[in-house]
Amino acid sequence: MILAKLAERKITDNWANKPDKSLLSIFRSWMPQTAASLDQRKKALESLTKRSPRVGWQVCLPQLFTGPQTGDYNHRPRWRNDASGAGQPVTRREAYEFARKALDLVLAWSVHDENTLGDLVGSLQDMPEEDQKKVWDLINSWAETEQDDSRRAILREGIRRFAFTRRGRNRGIKNDTKDRARDAYTVLTPREVVIRHQWLFAAHWVEESSDELEDEAYDYQKRDERIRQLRVDALNEIWRERGFERIQALVATSGAASTIGWHLADGVIEASGAAEFIKQCLTVDDTTAANKMDELVAGFLSKLEADIRLETTRALIAILQPSQVCRLLKCSPFQRETWLHVDSQEQEIRDQYWREIHPGCLHPEAPEINEVIDRLLEARRPRVAFRAVHFALEQVETSRLRRILHEVGTCDSEPAGTYQLDAYYISSALGVLQGRSGVTPEEMAQLEFQFIRALDHSEHGIPNLQRQLVKSPGLFMQVLALTFRRSDDGEDPPAWRLDDVEHKEAVCSAAYTLLNKIQRIPGTDDNDGTIKTADLRAWIIEVRSLCREYGRAEIGDQKIGQILAAAPVGDDGVWPCVPVREVSEEIGSPDIAIGMGIGVYNARGVYARGEGGAQERELAAQYRTWSGQLAFEYPYVANLVEQIAAKYDREAAWEDSETAVRRRLRY
Repeated sequence: MILAKLAERKITDNWANKPDKSLLSIFRSWMPQTAASLDQRKKALESLTKRSPRVGWQVCLPQLFTGPQTGDYNHRPRWRNDASGAGQPVTRREAYEFARKALDLVLAWSVHDENTLGDLVGSLQDMPEEDQKKVWDLINSWAETEQDDSRRAILREGIRRFAFTRRGRNRGIKNDTKDRARDAYTVLTPREVVIRHQWLFAAHWVEESSDELEDEAYDYQKRDERIRQLRVDALNEIWRERGFERIQALVATSGAASTIGWHLADGVIEASGAAEFIKQCLTVDDTTAANKMDELVAGFLSKLEADIRLETTRALIAILQPSQVCRLLKCSPFQRETWLHVDSQEQEIRDQYWREIHPGCLHPEAPEINEVIDRLLEARRPRVAFRAVHFALEQVETSRLRRILHEVGTCDSEPAGTYQLDAYYISSALGVLQGRSGVTPEEMAQLEFQFIRALDHSEHGIPNLQRQLVKSPGLFMQVLALTFRRSDDGEDPPAWRLDDVEHKEAVCSAAYTLLNKIQRIPGTDDNDGTIKTADLRAWIIEVRSLCREYGRAEIGDQKIGQILAAAPVGDDGVWPCVPVREVSEEIGSPDIAIGMGIGVYNARGVYARGEGGAQERELAAQYRTWSGQLAFEYPYVANLVEQIAAKYDREAAWEDSETAVRRRLRY
C-alpha cells in the first residue's frame, strides 16, 4: 500500500528504480521478489486493485504478457536472513495461476473506459480464445452506452493499430479476431465528422493497413496516393459541412497541422478562395492555437503554385495588419521570393521577420546559401545561420564560413539552449575551412580553441592549436596563466587578464581542457614528424624560464611532463623516444617526472576490466622492462619509468583485494 501510494504520482525523471518498478517486481508472476505465498500474493493484488485502482491496473496488465521477459533481483539485506531463498523464479504452474488471477481481475473491472479497453485489446494475443471473446463483448457493451465521440475514437484507433497495421500482421492475428476487430471498429465509428477523420491527421505518417501489406506487390507510391486521396476526401467533407470552424477544431487535436494545410491546397480550397482562407487563419490570436494555424498556413502556402502563391501573398499584404503580415511572411517558404516581400515592408517588420524566422535546412544546391548567412548574421543569429547551412558547408564562401564560426562562439544575443550545434558539423566546418586558401593557422587555432570541447574525439581535432602551443612558449605560458594562479605575490601582464567576468569561467575552462589534450611533442617536424632534440630543449628551457618568472614553476613542470608523456616509443622499442629521454635526463626535474606519470595514467582512458589486477601487472612489467633498459644510460628517466611501474603494481594489489572482497560478499 505504501508503494502504491508513492506510485500514484508519476515521476518523469530518467531514474530506473522507482516505486512503480519496485511494486511490479514484487508482483512479477514468474519471479516475485517476495517471500509471500501464491495465495497471499493473490489476495494482496486483489486488495491493491480495490484500494488503488489505477496503480492496480498497471500491476495486473504486465502479468498477461506471455512472451520473453527479463527481471532484476531486488536488493536484499546482506547481514540478516530475512526472506532467505525468496525471489527466485517460480514454477510455470505457479506463474500461470497468478497471471490467471490478474486476468480475471481486469476482465471483471468495475468500470471500463477507452483506455482500459484499449489496454485489453493490446493484450489479446496473450489471452485464451474464450477470454478474447469476453473482451470483444465488453467493447460492444461499452460502445452501446458511450456517447462521447472523442472517447470512442480513441478506442477505435487502438483497435485499428492492433488489428489492421504492420504490427498486427506480425502478431499473426487470426481471421476470427480480425472479423471481431472489424465489427468493433465499425460500431465505434464516431458520428461527428472531425472526430471520425481525426486518425488520418494524428501524425504526418499514417501506418499501413494489414490489407495493404498482405499484397506482395505492395506499391508505396500507390499507397501514398491512396492516403492522399483519403485525406483530401476527409477534408472536403469537413469543409463542406462546417467550414473553417471545424478545420480549426481538427487542427487543435492534430499532430500534423502542416499536412492539413498541404492537403487543403490540394483540391479542397480553390485558388480563388485561398487569400480569404489564409486571412481567417491569421485572425486566430490565441498563442497555442495561432502556432498550429501558422503551421497550417505554412503547409498551405508550400503546396500552392509559385505564381498563385505570389499573387495571394501580395493581395494579403495589402489588407492585413502589420503583425499579421509578419506571421504570413514567416509562414511562407524560406526563399528569395519571400525575402523580396520582406524587403518591401517597414523596417520594424523586416527586423521582426529575421529575428523570429525559423528556417529549415537549405539544400546544398540552393542558390541563396550565402545570402541567408548574411541576412541572419546581420540579425545577430549565427547559430540559426549555421543550422540553416550545415548540410551545405562546402558551398559556403570562405569569409562567411569563418565569420559564422567566430560569431557562434562570441555572439550572445540568441537564447541559451536554442539551436544547439552538433559537434560533428562543427568538426566538418573546420575541416572545410582547413582546406581553403586565405585562412591562416593562427585563425584556425583560435577557432579550435573556441570549440575545444566540441572537438573532443572529433575527426578534425585541434591540430593547429596544438602546433601553435608547442611552437610558442609565450602562448603556452599564457594558457597556463589562464588556468592556474601564481604561487607568489606577483602580478601577471595586463594582456593576460580577463575583465569580462561573464566569459571568464568559460575561457579558463577551455584553457584547462586544452592543457590536458596536447598530444604533440614540442620540436616535432611538420613534414616528417620527427622530433628535433634541439628544438624540444629550447622550448622546454624557455617555458620553464617563463614559469619561474610568473610564479608557476611547479605546475609548469608538471604540465610539461604531461605533454612529454605523449612521446612515442623509440626506434629501439623503448619508451620514451630518444629526444625526450635526452632532454628529460638533462633537466632532471622531479615535477616533470610527476607530470609524465599523470599523463601516462590518464592516457589509458576507458578500458574493459577483468577480475583482479592482471591487466595492471602486465603494464607494470612492460614499464619495468623499459626502466631496466634505460638504467645505465638514462638513470633519471629509468627511475621515472620505474615509478610508473610501481604505481601499476599498487593498482594491481588493490584490484586483487577488491576482487577477494566481492567474492566473499557474493558467496
